[in-house]
Amino acid sequence: MKSILGLAIFAMTLSATVMAAQNSQTFYLATAARAGNVQLPRGICEVTWGSPSGSRVWLTIKMEDEKRVKILARVVAGNQGRTGLVTSVVGGVTYLEELHTNKATFIIQNGIQTSK
Repeated sequence: MKSILGLAIFAMTLSATVMAAQNSQTFYLATAARAGNVQLPRGICEVTWGSPSGSRVWLTIKMEDEKRVKILARVVAGNQGRTGLVTSVVGGVTYLEELHTNKATFIIQNGIQTSK
């Protein structure tokens, strides 16, 4: 009985780890950029997210120096077929606008107006 309980706990822990790995993506930010009210440094960042609340989701961005920031984004679910970042420069400031993963696109709400 103890071995079955131990096996069940192990399986639950493993599935939680696998689910967490599915909700993350590593990106390279080629230049420092603003995301919401946060200035992100140039470099590698790991983005993780939880379950969306409607069309919104909180993104946690972990930078190379281990700092973590949370920003709110709009999520567009579905197979995107590509991964990467979309940035724009407005008034000399670089803004992170979108994060593309295989499963979703995250649109960051920066409060700026850009033309596409």
